Formats: sequence, C-alpha cells, structure tokens
Amino acid sequence: MAKTVSPTINATKRDLSISPSKLRQAGTLPGVLYGKGIEPTAIALPFDMFERLYRETGETTIISLQIDGEAEPRQVLVKDTQFDPVEGSHIHVDFYQIKADEELKATVPLRFINEAPAIKEFGGILITNKDEVEVECLPKDLPHDIEVDLSVLTAIDSAITVKDLNIPNGVKTLAEPDESIVLVTAPAAEEAEAAVKTEAEAIAEVEATAEKTASEEENSEGGKKE
Repeated sequence: MAKTVSPTINATKRDLSISPSKLRQAGTLPGVLYGKGIEPTAIALPFDMFERLYRETGETTIISLQIDGEAEPRQVLVKDTQFDPVEGSHIHVDFYQIKADEELKATVPLRFINEAPAIKEFGGILITNKDEVEVECLPKDLPHDIEVDLSVLTAIDSAITVKDLNIPNGVKTLAEPDESIVLVTAPAAEEAEAAVKTEAEAIAEVEATAEKTASEEENSEGGKKE
C-alpha cells in the first residue's frame, strides 16, 4: 500500500510588529502554531493557499506545515479558524502540532450517502440530529469523514444511531452509543399538528363571528329603543 502523503503548506514566522490587519491587506493570513511541549509560534501564510487547502482538508486531515528556516515540516491539524463576520473569509487560523504516537481528539464530519427508502416509498421526513462526531485515535488513523448510509432507513421510525456507524479500525467515538444520528418520522405527525391548529383557528373564527354578531344585534336594538 502506498504511503499517504500529507498536503503541504508553507509559512513564515510572523513579525509581531506588523498588525494582523496589514498582513491580511497584503494577502497573508496570520496564525499561531501550538501543541504539547512546544512554545506557541506566531506564523503567517498565503491566504489563497490556505483557503484552497482548507476546502479540501477541513479540520480532519494532517497537514505538513513547512516553516521557513526549519529543516523538517511540522505535522499539524487545523484546530480553529476565525472569520470576518461581514465577508465570511478567514482572518486567523490555529494549527495544533501532533505527535505520531499520541492519541488525539478531533471532530469528524458525517457524510450522508444514498437515499432513505422510507422517504421515497412512504413519504417520511428525514430528521438529522448530528452531522459530526467526536473521535479519539492516533493521527495515522484519523478519518477525513465517516459515511452514513441512509439506504438502511426502510421504514417510518427507523433510525441510525452512533453505534450503527461504520467506524474505522483504531478509531473510538466519544459520543453516546444510543445517540441518534438520523431518523425518519411519519408525515402524519406534522399533518395532525397542522389539523389541530386549523381546527383551533376555525373555532376561534366562529366564536369571534358570534361575538361580533351579538354585539351588532345589541347595538341595533339599542338604536331602535332610542
């Protein structure tokens, strides 16, 4: 089996005399590298390069971070990112340096595949309760995502829980085994709720009409007496 090659990104040690806003104006993304047993290092890296890399890797792929002036790249994960609230682009990134022989915790996205027969055949409604799970494993075993096959949802009220997931060898999920991932509910439940609301609204309308009619009659009789 061919050895998996980690994607690489280059960075430089950041000059702290230059403000983060000036770095971003120059097309550079400020960041920090930290980890167990190492001193945090302020870094800067090409904004466009990071954007492309992040779209492909997210926070569950090990990256080789090559810092200028260092002989060997650091093996890291994207631990956290900050966004511009208006433009939605990255304004800062945290990298966490990993150790090959040390287990790590990470949040892995769920990737839903296929179609649930209960939706197509019975008109069921798919309710998604989780779209990611926290796992613990060695860096070499960290999955990019975990597949969830919806084709097993063949009946109304059928569900997929954490214990039903196909977890790779060497990976342990930290969520409760019986925690729901997805389930199919009957549309009748929503229709019944809508029917109850409609009936209540109809009764309220009738009562309002009756009150209005009674009020008009009273006013009419009062006018005649005058």
